[in-house]
Amino acid sequence: MKEQTGKIRNLMAAVDFSLYSRQVLEYTGEISKITNADICIIHIINQKSIDQVEHAVNKARPDSFILSKHLSEESGRRELKLKAMVKNVGGLDEKKVRIRIGHGVPYVEILAAIDLENIDFLVFGPKGRSNLEGFLFGSVAEKLFRHSPVPVMSLRAKTLTPA
Repeated sequence: MKEQTGKIRNLMAAVDFSLYSRQVLEYTGEISKITNADICIIHIINQKSIDQVEHAVNKARPDSFILSKHLSEESGRRELKLKAMVKNVGGLDEKKVRIRIGHGVPYVEILAAIDLENIDFLVFGPKGRSNLEGFLFGSVAEKLFRHSPVPVMSLRAKTLTPA
């Protein structure tokens, strides 16, 4: 478990490309200005999405899905999208930003990345893409609140500017 020092040197912004993503980046940028912290922007390709694509591809052409190829292409697309978001969000110092694209179960991957990236503070949106899934199985946000080894900030829903 990470020892809390009170100093924020490394921030993590968890971005899922929902309407809240821009707000998450703006707040993280403001915290970075105040603390002079570096920023790791993380996006996780959800394992459920991967499984759905695999099922659809294999249904059309049995045994033709190649996981490594799909992840490589999808990671590249999403990294480009994140880089464009960073450029469009005022106040983010691109020299202090690094992008991390992962895949798997989002909250598990985010918690692992907190450790690997030596994160001191996590920022994420109030909800992701699916309300029903969160209602039925417990939201990513709830799991991050319960299990994060570092302080977290979940932004409240408000009038949003599309990402």
